[in-house]
Amino acid sequence: MDGELLGALYHRFCHDPKLAHTRDCTYSDGVILLVYCFAVMCNRSISWASNLANWPLWCRAALRRLPSRSQVNKRLKTPSIASWIATIDAELRQCLPHGNDQVSDGKPLVVGGFSRDPDARWGKTPGDGWAKGYKLHTLINAASAAIDAWQITPLDGGEATVLRRDLIPRCDLRNATLRADANYDSNPTYHALAAAGGRLIAPRRKPGRGLGHRPHHPDRLRAINELERTPDAQANLRAHQRARNRVEQTLGHLTNLPCGLWSLPNHVRRLHRVRRWVSAKILLYHLHLTQTLALTAAA
Repeated sequence: MDGELLGALYHRFCHDPKLAHTRDCTYSDGVILLVYCFAVMCNRSISWASNLANWPLWCRAALRRLPSRSQVNKRLKTPSIASWIATIDAELRQCLPHGNDQVSDGKPLVVGGFSRDPDARWGKTPGDGWAKGYKLHTLINAASAAIDAWQITPLDGGEATVLRRDLIPRCDLRNATLRADANYDSNPTYHALAAAGGRLIAPRRKPGRGLGHRPHHPDRLRAINELERTPDAQANLRAHQRARNRVEQTLGHLTNLPCGLWSLPNHVRRLHRVRRWVSAKILLYHLHLTQTLALTAAA
């Protein structure tokens, strides 16, 4: 599968006239993107990917020479590279099915506890543990397992806050139903989804407790009633948990692919590098989904 992904990347990056245009540079944006995505695909450094001996034979014949590590690093800082990654990822996302059911969750990206990365922060991880690193926040479409929106923050970033501030404004959530876990159960989050035209369903951290005297958003009261107080509450909660399995499947698929987001390599530190690395991983993930969909349709 990695060979098919690399072939698709080569044809997309090196045969597009806009990407192949060199401007005033020795190497085009397409070649820079190809070298970087090859490094990300193999979970190796840019220095390793800049060595032509590490590429498949057909790539050596097609490329003949590659930019150096310093050239790639310099060009990666230009706005055009980030723009191209976002543009191509959006093109791939448009090839995948889209539905009204959404799920949201966060995934820790842990670094060593003795890391001197000034952008990494200590935060809680599943299992009531503590670690240092970053967190990937995702908004996932349940119809295709595609990631509609994402954000990277230090590990102490609040999931509900990032959803309201960064993810909801990027998506069309009209008539959408977003299913989340108890971390997202708050009146501001319910209000943000309702203002975007959608609806949030999230269980409470401590079901069965009272609501106090302050006002609550109607969608929150509706979710509490459905998941706790109606005769079908247990069935509704099980159905909610089954629908929530989509986020676990997506993150599991993202992290278990050969080119997937297993962990952060030692050379990926600082927030801007982590965001760029994750953006390339998500591009590869969406490319994998489109190729799988095409094979399924042809079968």
